[in-house]
Amino acid sequence: MRFRAAIVGLFFLVAGNLLEAPALAAGGNRVALVIGNSKYVYAPALPNPAGDARLMAEVLRKAGFNVIEGVDLDYAGMRDRLNKFTEASYEADTALIYYAGHGMQVNGKNYLIPVDAELTAPAHLKTRTIQIDELLDALPPDPAVGIVILDACRDNPLARTLAASLPKSRSTTAPGLAPIDVSGSEVGTGGVLIAFATDPGSVSYDGNGANSPYTTSLARHLAEPGVEIQSALTRVRGEVTAETDGRQRPWHNASLGREVFIGSQTPPPAPAPQPSATETPAGPASTDARGWEIEQRVWDEASKRNTLAHYEAYLQQFPKGAFADLARLNIDQLKKPPIAVGDTPAVVANTESAASRSTTAAGAPAAAANPETDTGTELTESAIGLDRQEKIELQERLLAIGYDLDEADGDFGLKTRRAIGQWQEENKLPPTTFLTSKQYARLKLDTDDALKSYRAQRASEAEAKKPESATPQKTEKPQPAVRAKPRRDRQREAANPRPAPKSKAAGRKSGFRTCSGIDGTFEVPASQRCPLSGYAHY
Repeated sequence: MRFRAAIVGLFFLVAGNLLEAPALAAGGNRVALVIGNSKYVYAPALPNPAGDARLMAEVLRKAGFNVIEGVDLDYAGMRDRLNKFTEASYEADTALIYYAGHGMQVNGKNYLIPVDAELTAPAHLKTRTIQIDELLDALPPDPAVGIVILDACRDNPLARTLAASLPKSRSTTAPGLAPIDVSGSEVGTGGVLIAFATDPGSVSYDGNGANSPYTTSLARHLAEPGVEIQSALTRVRGEVTAETDGRQRPWHNASLGREVFIGSQTPPPAPAPQPSATETPAGPASTDARGWEIEQRVWDEASKRNTLAHYEAYLQQFPKGAFADLARLNIDQLKKPPIAVGDTPAVVANTESAASRSTTAAGAPAAAANPETDTGTELTESAIGLDRQEKIELQERLLAIGYDLDEADGDFGLKTRRAIGQWQEENKLPPTTFLTSKQYARLKLDTDDALKSYRAQRASEAEAKKPESATPQKTEKPQPAVRAKPRRDRQREAANPRPAPKSKAAGRKSGFRTCSGIDGTFEVPASQRCPLSGYAHY
């Protein structure tokens, strides 16, 4: 009996260990490399990556990672941190790399850029950057899980500098980073996941605060208890897409053999509902508070856009959501033919009022924003999509209405930003020094006449300078070089000096001519010739 009891006890012990295996794996040996590069030497400083790295390092430490951290690293510093991570993660169960800063793609390969990199020749890609393939090589092999998260798709002036030096067969014209294939031939319980701040070939944005929209959302969801990593990244994509009006859409690519939890695997207990008369109605019973907030955001975006695609996207994600019936009603209304002139759009009015009532019931809606007085940010100005010529024209408009700029060169430096802020302040707009699309349209409208006058004045000034530059300068004729007389001639002249010519009387100068004779010179009337014999005949 004792032997049988021991066998049964051993069986339950082993079974218990097997059931706890996933949880133990989640809390096993976990190593992270976190780098944020902001202060670039040969490019404008980035406002967020250093703060993004500090935030992610804190999140990962709380989740049980051994974090190797670096901020504003040069090439040697990035190499050093990568080597330390490679050694530390060799036997890890989960290894994660997070990078924020400048990155670029050349011929489909991705490169991370240290703060001291000056990229003016093709060879600099090999000697002054870190290729992302090296990050993948630093991850431990299966059955470990490797994760790489890149917030490195920002607009990159270093890529444009390098593009000018590359042959035409090697192009850096594509912005952002290239997609990475993580499908492997090995079949195991580990795998690799690559997460990007935005779609391949697109540009991500820095926010107004200390962190980028992507990292802010990532820090909120990545280590959320009970949320698997791919579900967390899906939530991040939804939030960032809504916050940037669809201009930035994070994505990820994975070949994982099992579920991976960065935070604890067990979700926290749901808080007990405490309804009140003034409280916002709750969503479906199975939806937690965070899920309800996401649903509200998706619905707000759909109702703002008011398109079939946005309502269908809401229904796809929330088929039984609080606004599902209203979404279907709006879809039916949008599919109807346009109302003829003179008809009463009663159904549309009812639909809009219903939408308004539902939004009010779901939560207090934000005050209707005035696009013209909205706060301008780097994101709103990037959305305008100004090219170099349009930037030059904008600077000309500011010059035309009297703001102090050095020149219209298409580079929005300190003086241009100051001028934009002064214009905003004078027009009772938030003086952020960044424009919204409505503010840009207003500035153009207000300065059209001034721009014409400014350009006409510049043209007349340029025309006035033309004659001055076109007038040929008189060149003095070079005087022939005077040769020195030979020495013999100089000696002869010195021994027999010629008598100085006598000055003629002014009164007789025109009436007489001078003749030479045996006795010297004599004068005869100008009407006569000198006598051949040398004597004058009077």
